[in-house]
Amino acid sequence: MPTILDEWRARARTAQETDRQVHRLYHLAYRIAPIGRILTNPNATADDVAYAIIRIPRALAAASRLLTRPGVAEHLETPYALSFLTTAERALTAPSTQLLKTANTARAAAAAASANNDDLRCVLFGDIEDRCRYLVDATHSGWTRHEHVASEAVLGLAARWGLSPGARIPRPTGDDQPPVPAHVAQEVAHRTDIRARCAAGIRCTRTTCLAYGAVWAHDATGQETFLCLGCIPVANAERAARGFGPTLQAVPGGVPADAHYSVTLYNGSGPGRRTVTCMTPQQAQFTAETVRPFNNTGYTIHVEGRSA
Repeated sequence: MPTILDEWRARARTAQETDRQVHRLYHLAYRIAPIGRILTNPNATADDVAYAIIRIPRALAAASRLLTRPGVAEHLETPYALSFLTTAERALTAPSTQLLKTANTARAAAAAASANNDDLRCVLFGDIEDRCRYLVDATHSGWTRHEHVASEAVLGLAARWGLSPGARIPRPTGDDQPPVPAHVAQEVAHRTDIRARCAAGIRCTRTTCLAYGAVWAHDATGQETFLCLGCIPVANAERAARGFGPTLQAVPGGVPADAHYSVTLYNGSGPGRRTVTCMTPQQAQFTAETVRPFNNTGYTIHVEGRSA
C-alpha cells in the first residue's frame, strides 16, 4: 500500500514532467516567433516565405501534441507560450503572406521579361512587386480601408496577368491583353524610347556630347573609356591643356568578340554600388539608363573578360 511519501514523490515526478513539457512548449514558441515575423517582412524572398510556410504548421502540430500531455494545457504559463504560436498561425492566412507570394512571383516574372526585352511585362511586374511589398510594410502601422482596397486591386491585377503563385503566366496578345495602369503604360513608352536610342551602342562619356555609338578608347596608362571618334581629338586637346599627355586613342580592333560588359551602378550621394554583367553594348547602355538601385544612381561601363 502506497505511503504518503510515495504519493508525494509521484506528484513531484508528475509536476516535474509537466514543467519539462511546458519548457519544451516555450522553446518551440520562442523558435517559431521570428519565423512567423518573416511573413511580415516586406523584403522576404520566395525561399524565406516557403521556409516559414513549412515550419509554422509543423510547430503548431508539435504544440498540439505537447498540449495533450498531463497538466500542460492547464499550466499557468502555457497561454503565454501559445500566444507566440497563435501570432505565427495568424500570419499564415494574413494578407501580407499572399502579398509576399505575389511579390516574389512578380520578381521572377519581371526578371524573365527583362531577359526577353519585354518592356511591358518587366515594368508591370516590377510595379506589382513594389506595390505588394509596400503594403506588407504598411501592415506594421495598421491598415486603413485604403490599404485593404489597394491590396485587393493589386492582387486582382496580378491574377489577371497570371501572377497568382503557381499559375502559368500568359503572354498577352492583341485585344486579349488585360489593361494596365496609366503610369505603367507611360513607363513602358519611356523604356521603349530608351531602347531605341541604345540600339546605336554605348553613349559617349563626354558630357558635352553624350551621343550613342561611342568606341572603346584608352590612354597610355591603360585607363579606358567610351568616346565618339570625333571626341577623341577634342579630349586629347583638353588633356594637353591641363598638362597631361594627349594619348587617348581608339583601341585597335575595338571590343573583342568574346568580351562582355560590366555596368557599375553607384550611389552618387552616398555609399552603395551594384554591378550588372551584360553581353552586348546595347544591353549595357540600356541597363545603365533603366536600372536605378539608388535615388541618385550614376554608372560606369567597363569591358570585361577580353582576350589577352
